[in-house]
Amino acid sequence: MPPNLSNSPIIRIDTPLVSVITPTWEREAMLPFAYRSFAHQDVSACEWIVIDDSATPSAFMASLRDPRVVYRHVAQRMSIGEKRNLAADLARADVIAHFDDDEFYAPDYLRTMLDQMKAAQADMVKLSAFFLYSRVYGKFAWWDTLRKSGLHFRWSRQPMTSLSFPAEHQAFADNHLGYGFSYVYTKRLWAAGPFEPSSFNEDCAFALAARAREANLLLLADDIGLCVHVLHAYNTSASFPQYILPDALVARHFPRLAEAMREMPAIVRPDAV
Repeated sequence: MPPNLSNSPIIRIDTPLVSVITPTWEREAMLPFAYRSFAHQDVSACEWIVIDDSATPSAFMASLRDPRVVYRHVAQRMSIGEKRNLAADLARADVIAHFDDDEFYAPDYLRTMLDQMKAAQADMVKLSAFFLYSRVYGKFAWWDTLRKSGLHFRWSRQPMTSLSFPAEHQAFADNHLGYGFSYVYTKRLWAAGPFEPSSFNEDCAFALAARAREANLLLLADDIGLCVHVLHAYNTSASFPQYILPDALVARHFPRLAEAMREMPAIVRPDAV
């Protein structure tokens, strides 16, 4: 279990550079781990907005004494898109970043994404290639979503299989715009086209609508271990990485990723945040 950071030094800010938003549902065990990802970011001028529609409010969130944290417990169940919209509406910063409650974000994640976004004068930046960890298989992998064809591995709650996709594989035509765990975008972009009130594919629909408005979307390949997209037994969707990474390689070259996965608590509720 990650350490409780509720006694971390208080950092007071007037206007944050970035608002981190997290929709959650029945993930009390994961919230300390998610908070640690936020609290360890080397961008201090940030806020964390958590929208929680669990049956009861979070005891952990109530224990925090960090003025950068905004926690809202809502009585009725909401879709992921609705929770993202509520959090984005509350955001005080001009830039919004997604932190899902079951992913790991390294301390330099926000700074790197913000720097790249600023350099490209982008309206939105996301990872098009990223690390994955399957808690079902106990393995790391890497997926370049811009490579649509060729050998891929199907990672889900089921046994792993290998697939070879043809060129111009239509099912993957826009999948590089989905996987919203790594979305960073301007609040102005969100205001022009909020998320659909859905819990499936609302992220890709958001990015597709932004592209249709000719927004400047920047895609980045993570080859340094900025974050890990974590798969578990309750995932309803599949991922299709091209590379399975040997444990020794991860331990040597990406030790913080391996350590984070060892410390991540068990997920005991279905994947429907």
